Amino acid sequence: MRLQTSTFVLPLALLCIAGTAAAQRHDGGSSPPTAPPKPLAAAPVVPISSGLGALQFSSANAAISAPQSLIRQLQVSDERTRVSALAALGVPGQYMVHGHVAYPHSVHLDMVALGGADELDAILTVELDQHIVSAILAPENEEWHRVGTMAYATPFADPGTTPSTFLRIDRSLLEPRRYTAIFHASVADSNGGFTENEAHVRIQNDRAVITLSFASAERSCDALHQHPCEVVERWLQADSTGPEHRFLLVAATGHVRSEDPGDPIATAETYETAHLRTFLCQPFTFSESTFHFEPTANPTPCVAPRDAQAANPSHPAARPN
Repeated sequence: MRLQTSTFVLPLALLCIAGTAAAQRHDGGSSPPTAPPKPLAAAPVVPISSGLGALQFSSANAAISAPQSLIRQLQVSDERTRVSALAALGVPGQYMVHGHVAYPHSVHLDMVALGGADELDAILTVELDQHIVSAILAPENEEWHRVGTMAYATPFADPGTTPSTFLRIDRSLLEPRRYTAIFHASVADSNGGFTENEAHVRIQNDRAVITLSFASAERSCDALHQHPCEVVERWLQADSTGPEHRFLLVAATGHVRSEDPGDPIATAETYETAHLRTFLCQPFTFSESTFHFEPTANPTPCVAPRDAQAANPSHPAARPN
């Protein structure tokens, strides 16, 4: 009897094992576990706008005469002396051709603290036939060095481009006791639009560096002028939550009729009368390793209603001068 019982139980046990395995293979409720999903990669942080546009910047480290001496040399009749002064400023080579050495149409000197030294630095700007050029000069061990040059190819006959529209000196957002040189250059298109680029320049560790560059103003119109032109203005300002370390690049967008005269974004009133107005804000911090304002997040909407107060950081009236 034991032999028969054992013979009968063994196939039954094998049948149970086989049935369990089949259930594991075919039962949809007991499928093998899957690997956890990989987290989505964060979107890369990109600047809201960047680039030099028509501005041409070159760094340098060349010993030169004092800026006041260079001004005198630029105005003498001796051609070799003028060539030497123009070369010291880093102007394009076309102005130093023998027999055609240019006299500047205007010369402007700014003595301003752009770096960390106690002595004042200098920006010597000359207006030539086809260019406006600013040489950035720094004193070092009782000598002067050209540490950078910014140039803008623009004809002297264009009344919209002058040294005052090319260069503006403003207080540094990083250190209010110092200044920043802010350069502008514009390029127009055939549809009545334009793009203006802005570059901020300071002296860091005895060299001129661009701390930020972006398209500060844009106007784009369709060729048939069937729709209002889109206008955009951008500016950098301190973030009220941490004005010494955090900054905002604000982009304000509006629309104007294509037949509106003059520069449509020259004043804040343009945005008050525009029928569409939106704002984007992108946070920035200053990197001590790159000497550059770096974005820390992608731009996000920061809408200001029409009745917003001037204290609103994204309101055009709050734009720093």
